[in-house]
Amino acid sequence: MEERPGTNDANRRIDALIQRLIEADQQGSGLEPLTVAHELGEIKQALARRKTILPRPGGEPHWRCEACGTITHASTKPEKCQECGATQLWPADLEQSNVGSGAG
Repeated sequence: MEERPGTNDANRRIDALIQRLIEADQQGSGLEPLTVAHELGEIKQALARRKTILPRPGGEPHWRCEACGTITHASTKPEKCQECGATQLWPADLEQSNVGSGAG
């Protein structure tokens, strides 16, 4: 399975942060909580900015479940969400940088 852009960097940064936490615990040295929180916040933002849904070749439409936010690929609107069973699905605009999971 191919990683999405930005995922490898985020994993590397998380691994390095985990290692710093382990070393700080083993050595009894202090590690500033705000520094850790800041780094985790930056990683979270980087992951949120990456494109999470990739369009299928051929332009097949995407449908977003109003209840749980699941995106489904289908040529016609599904009768219900495959994930939660809800019946309100709306066209998902994959050109937007962030696809919302709720009404909006």
